Amino acid sequence: GGSVSTEFTVHAYGKHTFTCKTDCEYKKTLICGIDIESGNPPDEPSNVSCIQHGTDGHPVCTWDKGRLTYITTTYVLQ
Repeated sequence: GGSVSTEFTVHAYGKHTFTCKTDCEYKKTLICGIDIESGNPPDEPSNVSCIQHGTDGHPVCTWDKGRLTYITTTYVLQ
């Protein structure tokens, strides 16, 4: 019937898992949890280059992603 809250600072890049457990009479029970990814926002891609061989070929593109983000990053070419 009660609630608990806390704040914490994440000091390291990457994926971190935090869990909440009850500790009652030497028995721990998992109540909830959360996965947090910490990192840098992605840089804007640079040096974008696309090559297509023939009129029916599929374009192949490359680019420089910039600095490492430490988080799952997806790039979409439009």
